[in-house]
Amino acid sequence: MPLLRILLLAFPLIELTSLILLGQEVGVGWTLLWVLVTGVLGLVLIQRNGWGMLQRLQQQMVSNRSPFRVLKSGMWGVLAGVLIAFPGLVSDVLAIPCLIMALLHRGGGSGPDDQDGPRTYRRGEYTIIEGEWQAGEPPRPDPDRRLDRG
Repeated sequence: MPLLRILLLAFPLIELTSLILLGQEVGVGWTLLWVLVTGVLGLVLIQRNGWGMLQRLQQQMVSNRSPFRVLKSGMWGVLAGVLIAFPGLVSDVLAIPCLIMALLHRGGGSGPDDQDGPRTYRRGEYTIIEGEWQAGEPPRPDPDRRLDRG
């Protein structure tokens, strides 16, 4: 936990250092333009992904489908927007993987959270259906065994 606190305190200093070095390399005007453009771009990403996520989430809930894919893509998009809006170069570089994850999750996938119902798969001759189970439930009789006894 102390390492996280130190990193949170050091992050603004690292960002400030990166901006100072950028200003020395390309000039103060270009550095200020970079900060303004990335700030506006970050706010646009936050607004677009936030409202878009809420609208898609509402559509998923109305059609009684799983909202996890929408939440996942929206979360990555909003996180990328926050990182881009934060002035500095390090946060802009950290936003790139978040943008990639948002784009990957936006297209959909074949994970269990993308399906409308429980995940099923076969293991040998058995079909396994994922679901809820609680300890202490009495075992249910296997219908196949009742037929074999008769």
